[in-house]
Amino acid sequence: MDAEPTPAADTRPCAHCGRDVPQRAGAGRPFRYCRDNDGACQRASRNSRMRQRTAPGLPGQVARTWEAVDRLDQIVETLTEALHAELSPAGVERQLAQVRADAAAQVAAAHTERDEARRDAEDAAAATARASSRSVW
Repeated sequence: MDAEPTPAADTRPCAHCGRDVPQRAGAGRPFRYCRDNDGACQRASRNSRMRQRTAPGLPGQVARTWEAVDRLDQIVETLTEALHAELSPAGVERQLAQVRADAAAQVAAAHTERDEARRDAEDAAAATARASSRSVW
């Protein structure tokens, strides 16, 4: 009965050290390396491949391929975070608030312009009335 407990479904082993890496519940690529050590596992794995990349034959090709995979993983993570920020409910609300604020500013500017035009028209009408009353005398 000394069975090892099975890890939760929302974890995967680190590609470098093998420790469990918590995964995001939502969409997106799974994390391949530990995220709690400032990227040390990813750097160590990359450094190991860098040492192997000049090896002749298949080991060198595999090392170069893993470097490309790591770069693509970083790009995908950046894009995923950007999309989640913009397409999340909070991101959409932020965009709506910005559009509403812009519309309110345009409406306020239009109201101010209208009020100034009314005042100018009233002043012109008053000046015309004064001029016509003077010419009658």
